[in-house]
Formats: sequence, C-alpha cells, structure tokens
Amino acid sequence: MNSIFKRITYLTLLFLLFLINQSCNKNDIIPGGNTTENTRGGIALTFDDNYIDNWYPYIDLFDSLGVKATFYISNYNKLNAAQKNKLQKIKDHGHEIAFHSTNHVNFLKCVDSTNVDRLMKEEITHGLHLLNKDGFYPTTFAYPYGKHNDILDKLLLKHFKSLRALNGTQDLSRSLVSLKNNKLLFGLGIDETSNRNLSKIEGLLYLAQQTNRCAVLLVHNIERQDMKMQIPLWKLKEILLRAKSLNLKFYTISEISK
Repeated sequence: MNSIFKRITYLTLLFLLFLINQSCNKNDIIPGGNTTENTRGGIALTFDDNYIDNWYPYIDLFDSLGVKATFYISNYNKLNAAQKNKLQKIKDHGHEIAFHSTNHVNFLKCVDSTNVDRLMKEEITHGLHLLNKDGFYPTTFAYPYGKHNDILDKLLLKHFKSLRALNGTQDLSRSLVSLKNNKLLFGLGIDETSNRNLSKIEGLLYLAQQTNRCAVLLVHNIERQDMKMQIPLWKLKEILLRAKSLNLKFYTISEISK
C-alpha cells in the first residue's frame, strides 16, 4: 500500500511540474478527453544504429501489442544481404525505416573540422543513396550521439521532415511532443545506461495520456547481457503494456512530423 501511494504521489507531482513548465505555452497542450484516433496521446518508440539481428526476433512481440516503431539506421553499408532482408521485413510489418547517418560520426565535431558540404556528401547523400538503391526512402533523421546545433538543423531540415536529438536533461517532459508538425524532437534514452527507473518512464507516459501528446523514447538493443546500451526485455514489456493500459497510440516519427 505504501509503495502504491508513493507511485501515485510521484505521478501527481510530475504532472503538476509539467503543467508549470508548459504554462507559457498553453496553446500547445491539447486537453485530455474527447479524443479521436488522430488526436490520442501516444508513444514513439525509436531504435538507433544497425542492430538488425537484435531487433528482428522481437517483431512478433511488437505485432502482438500493436507497436509501430521507428528504426534510425546508420552504417547501412556494413549490413550483409541477410540483414538487409530482415530490415525489409521490419518495414513490411509497418515500422518506419529512418536515417541515422552513413558512418555514425559526431556531426558537431565534423562541422568544426571539415567543410559542411563534405559532411553532407559523406554522411547524408552517400548513405541515403545506398538505402534508396535497396528500396528504403527515409524521411526523418536522428543525430548520432544526439549532438546538433541551429546551423545543422536548418541544413538538414531541407532534406528531412524532422530531426531527433537527445534529451540529455533531467526534464523528462522535454521528450513530450505534439502529434503533428514536429521539426526537432528530443528522444529520451531508456537504455540501462540512462539509469532511468521504470516509474519515471511510466510517469512520462501518464503525462502523454493526460495532455494528448507523444512521448519519444530511444533504445539501442533489447536484452543483451554483453552491452549496457540495451533495455531488459521485462522492462520494455512493462513500458509497452503500460502504454496499452493508458490507451496510448503507437506513432512512427514520420506520422508526427507532418
């Protein structure tokens, strides 16, 4: 009973803090209730890099829970034929294949030390060409390491509908976005390296439900004991089931970027 009371108190406080933080931008918040399918609060589950062999076995799980996720792919040139085939099947199940650069470099460091045109050619144009050649046409982009600046944002938004950076703050509500027309999103890392416990993530989902907004979450691997950049399967299931219990909709990034 004490544990339940603490959780309710935490969620209430988090919700109040969110409303205070957003008070200067009230028009952005859609009040809860009387929602339609296209205005229902939701969750955008995103995966980074090229861990195709790790993600693929969980596609049936996603199907069973009605999950549609976004997979930001980097280093596509390193995938073998079997992995490319799995990626196509992931796409066939309704998931979004997005872009995460050609070689997964820190864009801020590169733009400081090399020509921007060269960066675009090597990290954007080249990788997109390889993906396009195999029938993948990404329309959204995630910065490697989550590093960005205004100059890069303006440049890349000429090529993509939206850009995803990283929420490196303690303000979880920064990863709540509207349900359309997003240009810059801040994904909340929920790998074990983030040290974010389940109750905090559930609190963010509760806010998404109460405000009819979308929580953007970031994962690298599922259930890998050899890596810290992973989320245990039990924890991922709890998050997805909590989203279902709150009647949240699963959005791809492209769906909330138009």
